[in-house]
Amino acid sequence: MTVVLKSYFGILFGSIFTFSSGASQGEWHLKKDQGGIRIYMRSNNHSSFNEIKAEMTIDSKLSALAALLLDVHNHTNWVYSVKTCYLLRQVSNNELYYYEVIDSPFPANDRDLIVHLKIMQDSISRVMTVTATNIPDYMPAKKNVVRVPLSKEFWHVVPSADNLLRIEYYLEVDPGGSVPAWLINSFAEKGPFETFRRLQQEVDIPKYRDAALPFIRN
Repeated sequence: MTVVLKSYFGILFGSIFTFSSGASQGEWHLKKDQGGIRIYMRSNNHSSFNEIKAEMTIDSKLSALAALLLDVHNHTNWVYSVKTCYLLRQVSNNELYYYEVIDSPFPANDRDLIVHLKIMQDSISRVMTVTATNIPDYMPAKKNVVRVPLSKEFWHVVPSADNLLRIEYYLEVDPGGSVPAWLINSFAEKGPFETFRRLQQEVDIPKYRDAALPFIRN
C-alpha cells in the first residue's frame, strides 16, 4: 500500500455523518472483523463508490461520545488522516458546522469538507443519532485543495443496561478528483477501522468521560 493510497482511505471516513435507505442497493459484505470492530461494504446504485457500514460496542456513556464528536478541534487526534479541523459556526449545543482537511501526500492534493453536524436523542428509547453531511457550497473552494463533492454519515447509537453503547455507522462518499473508484473500493475499510480503533481510546479521556450535556440523557 502506497502513502498516496493511505491518504485516500481517510477521505472515506474523514468527516464525522444521512444514511441512505439503500432499498435498491447491494447486500452488505463483511470486509474486516478485528478487535470488536466490523467493517462492511456494499455497492451503490447511484455512485461508483461503495457504501460503508461499521459496527462496534464500546464501554462508554452517550454523553461522552457526543462530547467527543462535538469537539471538532480534537478530530485531528483520532479521525484517520484528518490534517486540519476547526469550528465554523455553532448553531446550538447539539448542532454546528466545521471545516476539515484530509491529508494527501504529494503529488496528490488534499481534500476538504464543510460538515453540518447534528446530534439528536429519542426521549423514550434514549437512542442517539448523529448526522454529518458535507455542504460543498458553504464556502468558496480553496486553491490546491479538492473539495469533496459528497459525504453523508449517520450514527445510530443504542445504550444498554450494562453501560455499553452499540454503534452502527454508515457512510456514503465521493472523494472527488481523479482517483479511480475501483482503487478506493479495494481498500476502503482501512480508514473507518483505524478511526474506530482510536475512538475506543479517545472517548475514555476524562474531559469526555465526565462530560454532562443538557440534550443527552445517559
